[in-house]
Amino acid sequence: MFVQDRQPVARVTSHASSVESEIGSAVRVLAPNEFLFRAGQAKMGFYRVNSGAICLYEQNRAEHPVVDFAFPGDFVGLGFLQIHACCARAVTKTEVTCLPLEVLASAIEDDPRAQAKLNDAIEREFEFRRAALVEAGRSAPLERLSAFLVSLSRTNAHEGRDPTIIGECCPSAFAAGYLGLSVEDLTTLLLELERRELIEAYSGGIRLRDIGELEKLASRTVAPVRKSHRRTTPTIAPRASV
Repeated sequence: MFVQDRQPVARVTSHASSVESEIGSAVRVLAPNEFLFRAGQAKMGFYRVNSGAICLYEQNRAEHPVVDFAFPGDFVGLGFLQIHACCARAVTKTEVTCLPLEVLASAIEDDPRAQAKLNDAIEREFEFRRAALVEAGRSAPLERLSAFLVSLSRTNAHEGRDPTIIGECCPSAFAAGYLGLSVEDLTTLLLELERRELIEAYSGGIRLRDIGELEKLASRTVAPVRKSHRRTTPTIAPRASV
């Protein structure tokens, strides 16, 4: 796979630059084919590409593993999970600036392209989380349901909605199919969470009464096994700049 290197362009907003100067961000230089981060690795921050290019790809997908490219001015490492759902690898010699996660909202608020990238990352991570639940099998259904509710809560928070309210947009039939449960089993599990005072009925939906305890319960789910498939890892070779 060959991707022509792009010269650095001035697409970074003055607002993002001021955020960077205030927090004293770290700059990292990547050699061609060097990983910025791998799938499953804990997020230590997010990154702005200063020069070069980054390839984002799914590690275990046999067909079309590449999901995006990031060029100067783009942000990578976005999303709502505490781990990365895909790998990020330098296409050519690349410089990035590392920014703390707590300044993400202010860094992209005036950047529609970055906001679109964030939405795409959230969708990928939601699918990553769904795949992890499926891979875990039908074991620990209460824990898997808790993880599902926590994922919906985090998505709501990132989209500016109340993170404690799971409304009618998530009907029981959809949730049951998503988790591989019958509607009857899902109802029983919801009643159990309600008995534990972790959730309660609210206006046709659910209110999460204790997100912290739901997160603890969700953390007991079986972690997905990250298999090694050499053929699914793209070989990235730089093309000489002209």
